[in-house]
Amino acid sequence: MQQASMPDMVTTEADLARLCERLTAAGRFVFDTEFVAEESYKPTVCLIQVATDDFCALIDPLAGVDVTPFWHLVADPNLETLVHAGSEDLALCRIAIDRPAARVFDIQIAGGFVGWGYPISLSRIVRLVSHTTLHKSQTLSDWRQRPLTDDQIHYAAEDVIHILPAHRILTDMLGQRGRMAWVEEECRALCEIPTPEEEGPQKLRRLKGSGSLTRRELAIADALIAERDNLARHYDRPARTIIKDHLLVELARRGWTDVKRMRTLRGLNVSDTGLKRMAAAVEAAKKTAPDDLPELTAADDDPHEDMLGALTSAIIKDYSLHSGVAYSLIANKSDIRALVAKYVHPTKPAPPCALDSGWRKEAIGDLLHAFLSGERKLKVTGGKLELE
Repeated sequence: MQQASMPDMVTTEADLARLCERLTAAGRFVFDTEFVAEESYKPTVCLIQVATDDFCALIDPLAGVDVTPFWHLVADPNLETLVHAGSEDLALCRIAIDRPAARVFDIQIAGGFVGWGYPISLSRIVRLVSHTTLHKSQTLSDWRQRPLTDDQIHYAAEDVIHILPAHRILTDMLGQRGRMAWVEEECRALCEIPTPEEEGPQKLRRLKGSGSLTRRELAIADALIAERDNLARHYDRPARTIIKDHLLVELARRGWTDVKRMRTLRGLNVSDTGLKRMAAAVEAAKKTAPDDLPELTAADDDPHEDMLGALTSAIIKDYSLHSGVAYSLIANKSDIRALVAKYVHPTKPAPPCALDSGWRKEAIGDLLHAFLSGERKLKVTGGKLELE
């Protein structure tokens, strides 16, 4: 790879067409992006960095280049796309062409399956692979400014030129451990993560303070979230700059439909037109039929569930320690609670559990079920956990 030379700059659609031909011929390429998401409804893509074994190039969307052909390459199942911590970069593909990325290999995810830890920074991976130190001097750089400085160009190129060497090493390590299929499964899931516009009920679940709302208030909050998104799209601003979460929750709790009363909330900086739309959304939500009201299932404060959850977590951590598979990739608190709830409350409907399918089931899910069902017993021998 030509690491010492300056990357090719792609500033015209003819340049991009030639680049796409080269990437297609290579069959595999690395990409990363620099974008700004703080001031608009959708992120502004300022730069796209790509690399193969033979070259590195920087695509400049701000030069007026229509980058749609590039995103179609990311979504092409015949091409392999390599990234590091690529969830936000891959979401840009869905936003741009309404298609998900296809064959993705995320070296951060792969590192979590070979004992490198997860999440792991690109700088750390590069040190492990080549004993090279990356100089992250442009982390807070304004990528909208033109012309780009030499330091910015060098920084942008470094974000991609080291990924292919790491990919080769990780592929060998995964092959030796028989875990390539596990990484591929996790990377497919990464491609399926919904964009903010597609999240639906998850937005209500993640709304801070929503757990204190009644079902009727949740319906109002859900309607307010949808209307906030509509306003954000109209004004091309991030949704939370239209109305902050805590104010949205307060409006849902009070159920006001009078704009003057809404104005009494401190910090509510929405135009009268916007507030009228919010009030109409509240009014409509109040008419929701009882059977259609949303419900967020709250975690029961059950000491038996907490105790079994702690023991289950300990078994997972022990497996992680000995296998090199990162604990944070295997399960989170919700996954463990969902698994344990099946045994503590066997008559209640159980939520889906990630530990019941795919590579997690193969790695440790069956073992956890054997422990929770009493088929295997936990003991301590020589200061170490064991399952009889």
